[in-house]
Amino acid sequence: MQEKLGETLQITWKAFLLEQVNSRRELGWKAWDDARFTSRDIPPHEAVKSVLAQFGPAAFARFHMAVFRAYHVHKRDIAHPLELLAIAREVDLDTTVLMDDLRTRKYKAEVGADHEEASQPHNIFGVPTILFNGVEPTFVKLAAGDWEGADDLELFYDLHKLATRSAVLEVKKPTSANLAATSAARNR
Repeated sequence: MQEKLGETLQITWKAFLLEQVNSRRELGWKAWDDARFTSRDIPPHEAVKSVLAQFGPAAFARFHMAVFRAYHVHKRDIAHPLELLAIAREVDLDTTVLMDDLRTRKYKAEVGADHEEASQPHNIFGVPTILFNGVEPTFVKLAAGDWEGADDLELFYDLHKLATRSAVLEVKKPTSANLAATSAARNR
């Protein structure tokens, strides 16, 4: 969307930890504060924050999409720092600072702050969630790849229109689970 809409669309990506939301640990537990907790979610978020800080938005966009595809399409273990460094090299990024940032967990607290911002006051519960103009968080589950290309701009405008109408509280298809399973099977 950013490429098609240019400066008229401002996207701010925030970290959100599904393992935090889905945790059955005691109330008040924070994944990013627990040194004993081995997280699957935090390392990739730390890595993209490091890349953004070092190289700026264009490199961030390249790396971020590469990390998404590495996980969702190629089934790579993006929780492992060595895998994140390999992905960074694949998109032509110098990994010297990234390696140090991952080792020292430089962005771990920032990842936690992003998660808390999403949780309160927005009550976000899953990903991907789109927050248009700071209001109306909308969780969107899309079939992988089917919408990319010629129709993606139209879909974006349709989602925006639907999400920003105050009367629309929730939209679900009764066959969502079947459709999601079919989409996942196609992309294995």
